[in-house]
Amino acid sequence: MNRRPSSHHRHGSLLALAAAWFLLAACSLAYAQKPGLLDPRVTQSTIVDTICRPGYADDVLPPFETLQRQKEQLLKQRRVDPAAASQYALDHRMPILLGGSPTATANLDIRRWDGRAGQRRKERLAVFLKRCVCTGDLSLAAAQAAMSGDWSNQFRNLSSSTCTGG
Repeated sequence: MNRRPSSHHRHGSLLALAAAWFLLAACSLAYAQKPGLLDPRVTQSTIVDTICRPGYADDVLPPFETLQRQKEQLLKQRRVDPAAASQYALDHRMPILLGGSPTATANLDIRRWDGRAGQRRKERLAVFLKRCVCTGDLSLAAAQAAMSGDWSNQFRNLSSSTCTGG
């Protein structure tokens, strides 16, 4: 016997789905706002003078040689064969374009360049989300939460995404 779910059941399912989404968003936001990941100079009220200013990332990034040493150290810690080093990028867990700390070691990792969750794709998403923040279509906190969450699945097709991840 095929019975349709009652409206009460559908309503309960929608509430459970909304609660799960809210919990996931809250966890992502909490992770995104870990002190070691963020640059305290970048807040919603300072975005015009920080991340939305042309050249901001270049101004705050450490020298190339410092970044290269940090990458080499992380590769060594992860026991990555030096011959494969060019397949990896130094990753700022929270991108500088979204208020991530340019110098905090807690914000540094290595990430493969290619693949669905690769650095090339992550950088494209960071540029896209920064544009959403700077146009006022997305708050800085929401962009940081999106980047902290399951960004590689939430933003499957970056060429047709909307600022809310559709």
